[in-house]
Amino acid sequence: MNFPQLRRGVAQICLVASLLFVATNAHAQNDRASKGKEIYDQVKAFSLSGGSAPAKDLLLKRDRVDITFTGTFYFSAPVDGHVTGAVFVGDGKFNAPAPANEFERDNLKRMIGTSDGVDSDFTTAVLRFSDDTFERLAQNPTPGSADQQTQKLASELDPHILRETGTNLAARVALSILNQEKPGFFFAQFDGGRRGRFNLLLDYQNRIPVANFDINGGEKGLLFKYRADDLDNDIWMAFYGLDDYKRGTVEYSDVNDQIDITHYDLNLNLGDYKKAIVLLARVKAATRARNLRAVSFEIGENLGEYESWRLKKQMRLKQARLGSDELAFAQEDWEGGFTIFLPGDVPAGQNLEFTLLLEGDFMYDAETAFSCDCHYPRSNETWFPRHGYLDRATFDITYRHPKKFHMASGGLRLSEEPDPEDKNLTMTKYQITQPVPALTFALAPYERHAQTVNFKEGGVGDPIPVEFNSLPGSRAAIKEDFILAELDNSLRYFTLLFGKYPYPTFGAAFHPFPFGQGFPTLMMIPAADRDSKYTYVFIAHETAHQWWGDMVSWRSYRDQWLSEGFAEYSGILYTGRRDSAGARDQLISNLRESLRLPPVTQTGLGKGRLVDVGPIILGHRLSTRKTLGAYQTYLQQGRAGSAHAAFSVD
Repeated sequence: MNFPQLRRGVAQICLVASLLFVATNAHAQNDRASKGKEIYDQVKAFSLSGGSAPAKDLLLKRDRVDITFTGTFYFSAPVDGHVTGAVFVGDGKFNAPAPANEFERDNLKRMIGTSDGVDSDFTTAVLRFSDDTFERLAQNPTPGSADQQTQKLASELDPHILRETGTNLAARVALSILNQEKPGFFFAQFDGGRRGRFNLLLDYQNRIPVANFDINGGEKGLLFKYRADDLDNDIWMAFYGLDDYKRGTVEYSDVNDQIDITHYDLNLNLGDYKKAIVLLARVKAATRARNLRAVSFEIGENLGEYESWRLKKQMRLKQARLGSDELAFAQEDWEGGFTIFLPGDVPAGQNLEFTLLLEGDFMYDAETAFSCDCHYPRSNETWFPRHGYLDRATFDITYRHPKKFHMASGGLRLSEEPDPEDKNLTMTKYQITQPVPALTFALAPYERHAQTVNFKEGGVGDPIPVEFNSLPGSRAAIKEDFILAELDNSLRYFTLLFGKYPYPTFGAAFHPFPFGQGFPTLMMIPAADRDSKYTYVFIAHETAHQWWGDMVSWRSYRDQWLSEGFAEYSGILYTGRRDSAGARDQLISNLRESLRLPPVTQTGLGKGRLVDVGPIILGHRLSTRKTLGAYQTYLQQGRAGSAHAAFSVD
C-alpha cells in the first residue's frame, strides 16, 4: 500500500519509538532467527522428494484413532533431520471411537448419524507431523519424487486449511520442531471415502484448538469437516488424550502457553483509518516454556472467510524485534496470527520485550447506520497481538486520529491534545494499570456526557467518573441522561452487592449494532434509552460484567457460563429493584421458557428441547448448525439488544 498519510503515520510512530527498526550487527543471533525461518520455509514447501514406501494393512495408531493403509506413501524431503509430511494413495480405513461422554456421542449423532464414533474409508490422505509418524510408516523409503498429481495433493493442503480455519500447519510443525515439543504434532486430511473430506488434529500442546477453534479446556484432539456452503466447520468430536481419560483429570490448555504477556505499550495511528491502520506494539512478556526458538501470536483470528475478511482486512506483521535484534517471522494469507523466530534458545523465566509493527484495513466503517460516521475494529477483541487465551496484561495506549473525532477506549484517559507531528491529528492517551484480559476502542464524532458516581448507603470506594460517548443530536436522538442514570444506578447497586468497583473510571460508547459488549471500564452499547424492564436488565447486565467477566473472567470456554450467568442474574436482580418484582419474575419466566423451546437448525426447528442439547459447561460447543443458539438462548421480546457478552457475542 502506498498512502502518503499512512506512510507519514508510520514514520511518526517509528520516530516515537526512537528508530527501533534500524539495522544491527548482531549477525550470529540474527542467523539463528533466520535458521528458524529457513526451517519453516522448507516445511511449507512440502516437496514430496523424500522417497516412497508401500503399505499393506499397515496400522497407524494415533491416540484413540486407528488408521489402516494399503497403498503407497510419498514422503516430504527431510527438514533439519525431520520428515514432516506424507501423502498416501490407495485404500484406507479410519476408526475413532467416541469417548465415554454423552455430549460427544449425541453431537456425533446429530452431525453424522452415528454415536459410536467416526469410521470411514478413504483413498487419499495428506499428513503433517513432527512426531514419530515417519518412523512408523517407513524406515528406508525408495528414493524418488512423487508424480504431479500426488504433489498437487500436498501443495493444496496448507492453503485449504489456512482459508478454512486460519491455521498455518507449516508454522505449527516448524514451531514444534524448533521448540522440541514432546509429544509431537499430528494432522491428517482424508478424502475419497463415504464421509468425503475430513480432518484429524492431534495437538498435545493445545495450540491450534485454542487459537483457531476457541477450544481451550485441555482437549488434544479434534475431528472436523469444512462446510463450503456456509464457510464454517462442523466439529464432529473433541477429545482429551487417552492418558487424560485414564487419570480422570486434565490440565487447562493455558499450562502450555509459551509466554505470559504482562504489558502492552501500543501506538495506533488511525490517520488514514478508511484505508489502513498502523500499530506499533511493544509487548513485555516472560517465557514459560524452556528453550524457546519460536513463539506464536494470534491476531484477527475471528475475521471470517465471508467476503475474504481474514485475507483482505487482516493486520499484517511488517517488522519484528526482540530488544535490538531484528527477527524473522511467518504470516501467510488467510492466517489468524503469526509466528516469530527467536535469535537463540530462550530459557523459561526470561523477560522479553518484543517490538512489532503491523498494519491493515482493520476498521469497520458504520457510516450508513444513523449516518453516524462511526468506526470500530472489525473484531473488538483481536485487533492487537496476543498469546494464549484471555491472558491478562496492563496497557498504555496512544491513539493518533483525525481531530474531527473523539476516541472512546478502555482505560483511564490521560490526555487529549493536538498531535505535534501532524496538525490534522489528535493524540489521545489511555492507560489501565490493573491487568485485564481485553480492551477495545471506537472512533466517532462523539459528544461526551459525564457525571460522577458518589457511593452512599454502604457503598465503598472513591467517587468514579462515568462517561457516555453519544452521537450529536443531528445524527441520532439519544437520551443520554437516561443512560447515564442507569450506569450510575447499576454501578452503585452492584458495589453494594459485590464490593468495590475494580477500576478508576467507567463508561460506555454508542455503537449501531443490536448487541452489547462489556469490556473493562468501557461498554459498547446501542441506543438503549427506552424506559422498560428490557433496557434495565440489558444495561445492568453489561455493567455487571465489570465484576463478572472483567475482574473475574473465565479460564476456558467451559467456564464462561459462570460469567454470563452471574451477569444475567445480576441484571435481573437490578431490574427487580429498579422496576418491580413482577418485572423480575417475568424475566426469569422468559429464561425458563426459552430452555423448553426446540433447537433451531439451518433448515428450521429441530426436535426436542434446548435444555437437553448438553450441559451448559460445554459453552459455545452447544451451538452447531443443528442446534443454533443452544448456548445463549433467551426470549428477546422487547430486548434492548439481541445479544450480549463480555468481550464476544456468543
